Amino acid sequence: MKKVLAVFVALTVSMFGSMAFAAEGEPSLVKGNIEMYGMAKLSVDAVSTGGKSPADTNLTKVSSNSSRFGLKGSEDLGDGLSAIVQVELGVNMDGTTSSVVSSVTTSGGLVTGTKTTDVNTISFRNTFVGLRSEKWGTLLAGTYDTPYKISTGKLDPFVESMADYNSIISSVNGKVNFDLRFKDVVAYLSPTWSGLQLMGSRSTSGAESSNGATGNPYAYSVSATYATGPLYASLAYETHKNGYTDWDKSGNLKNSGTKAGLGLTAGNTKVGLVYESLKDDTADSVNSRDAYYLAVSHTIGKETIKLAYGIAADGKDPGTKTGATLAAIGVDHAFSKRTTVYALYAAVKNDANATYGIGTGGAGGAYVPGAGEDPSVISVGLNHSF
Repeated sequence: MKKVLAVFVALTVSMFGSMAFAAEGEPSLVKGNIEMYGMAKLSVDAVSTGGKSPADTNLTKVSSNSSRFGLKGSEDLGDGLSAIVQVELGVNMDGTTSSVVSSVTTSGGLVTGTKTTDVNTISFRNTFVGLRSEKWGTLLAGTYDTPYKISTGKLDPFVESMADYNSIISSVNGKVNFDLRFKDVVAYLSPTWSGLQLMGSRSTSGAESSNGATGNPYAYSVSATYATGPLYASLAYETHKNGYTDWDKSGNLKNSGTKAGLGLTAGNTKVGLVYESLKDDTADSVNSRDAYYLAVSHTIGKETIKLAYGIAADGKDPGTKTGATLAAIGVDHAFSKRTTVYALYAAVKNDANATYGIGTGGAGGAYVPGAGEDPSVISVGLNHSF
């Protein structure tokens, strides 16, 4: 897969001409209308699993925290209209692999054996083509973050690290079934009117083939955000049905999420608040729960100090205790606009039947504990953008 990525880059460069690198803080460009960009985000993590003897209680690993490589471009079509395109790949720089079947052995037309090969894990992130109008907004199709996810992402100072707020927000017992990146999506992003922006997307993933009497899987997501001066506010709603995620697999089961966010900036201090309610249409469901998140960050020179606390309330099942809390503290040091080092500590405390984990937001090193166990992590990382 590394060779595939190298060929991909080489072909792109040959197609669009020689590569010109920009000054610090500016994007690197390929000649023409195509911009190359990326982020390398690696951390060394010491995880205390909270496991009970004889389980392994300490793990040390390197995590690729949503590292990525991308190409994007646009073409002016006149009258304020542009064509836009983006191809963004998630690259697991820690060497995480996935086993795939590389060959099969047959006899008499029947498969009698298989051979598997480990390949580097490369995935599609936001990858799309669309039209952008200064007056009417943006319409795109492909793979894209949901409005639900985008609506509060900027309120998490620990985003894409082992202390990511998805340990609690959009998660129930270690499974993130919201804050998704929809596939087979059509999305609309409005222009900004005096700070207000509307977004909506619908995924028809699975509608290419018949799913029987239960109907085809689908999902839709909408949001409204308002940003002016020191204030940021958001409201979002999302629903899935007919097996779009793990929670709505059976029959015509439907689940939904409602999320509200508030951000305030005062000088070098930022405060973020998030409230979320997840529900499905099963009586007394463990997946129906409320959650709350508070984060504060303060910048002093090149250092940013960060604190966060999250609460997941018990699910609606009266026979289980599935609540949990997340606490995190960290400090960032910015060497430049492109390069930052950080250190953080995060801990989750689970009720007797809860299995909330750490690093659950796509960090590449997520850990989900056993019921009632309390994992924690010390993580030191380096982020570099290009």
